[in-house]
Amino acid sequence: MQIVAPFGEAQDLPLLSSQSQLCPDSNGGHCFAGGRIWHGCPARKQPLHPPQPTMQPIEVLLLSRADILALELTPKAVVDVVTLALREHAAGTYEMHPKIGVHPIGTDPANFIHAMPAYLRQLGACGLKWVAGFAKNYQRDLPNVTGVQVYNDTATGIPLAIMDCGYLTGLRTAAVSAIAAREGARRGAETLALAGCGFEGTMHLRFITHEIPTIRQVRLRDIRPEAMTALKATAGSYFAGDIELCPDNGSCLNGADVISTCTNGDEQLVRPEWFKPGAMAVGIEGGCAFTAEALHSADKFIVDDIPLAEYFDKIGRDRLTEDGRPDPEFPGGMPRVHATIGELVTGKKPRRENDHERIIAIPIGMAICDIALAHLAYQTALQKKLGQRFRLV
Repeated sequence: MQIVAPFGEAQDLPLLSSQSQLCPDSNGGHCFAGGRIWHGCPARKQPLHPPQPTMQPIEVLLLSRADILALELTPKAVVDVVTLALREHAAGTYEMHPKIGVHPIGTDPANFIHAMPAYLRQLGACGLKWVAGFAKNYQRDLPNVTGVQVYNDTATGIPLAIMDCGYLTGLRTAAVSAIAAREGARRGAETLALAGCGFEGTMHLRFITHEIPTIRQVRLRDIRPEAMTALKATAGSYFAGDIELCPDNGSCLNGADVISTCTNGDEQLVRPEWFKPGAMAVGIEGGCAFTAEALHSADKFIVDDIPLAEYFDKIGRDRLTEDGRPDPEFPGGMPRVHATIGELVTGKKPRRENDHERIIAIPIGMAICDIALAHLAYQTALQKKLGQRFRLV
């Protein structure tokens, strides 16, 4: 006879003889009970649960946003581990796929929730980020970026930790931008123009000034004056140079050595006449913060991952803004890619070759960098005894 096990697979079992033991409530059927087959159990139509083998308990470390903040990860530590991921990207010792996701666009056409799995062979790190970006969350007093990261053991696949990914995403994004800016900036760059003074802008100011210590002046631009004022006040704790609050885009961007855009991508801020020869620009909105003329004026165009950039170029070609205007990922199409950031870091491709080149880097956001940072967060949490454990199995 056949009995269907809990997961649906049929099992061939021998017919019971008349000498088989009977269930106390026997009425002529068969079932599992106490690890053996019984005749005549009235519960025979209930799901069958074969005996479970003895297993080691599995405990998972849970790290909240407060725990992540308590790690006190420094720009140097974050940049170092993200650099390891970029080196593995250049070496090909990783597994990662373009972001897959869903798009609940009820409140904004740009809403997304992405699944980002990755494995780094040399670092020995594996996991998944499940991250949402909802631009209008501020109207509900909620953060724009929310989600979780799962960090797995590479020997067993067992989840070791589940952690908030919002703050870590800010660290990762700023670290990658800062590394790209450092690799492409003109030697002795002194002026940083930062458009967007929210959470990401705050992170970018700290990381870029850390990676390019020659910067002496920072120009801030945001449509919210209070955001510029708040960032200027907090930046004084780590940046000793001049900070200027700019009333318009031109006074911020025009002639800057390094441009960093950390906006929602609704406006093409960077114009070719403001993007001077020798400047380096990094945008976290795809190419959405650049006019087509500015984007295609670059002598070198850098991305973090070519298949990822091509995928976002493809899905963005027919995208529209909330009021129906075209909203491509790269205005005028994606420029020809000179190199990935990892190839610049490892020297596989040339960096800046003269003081007149305009260089643009557009990091779309790689899961390998997120999982490298999750690796750092997990190890640091163990050292500092942070987080709470819960029994999974």
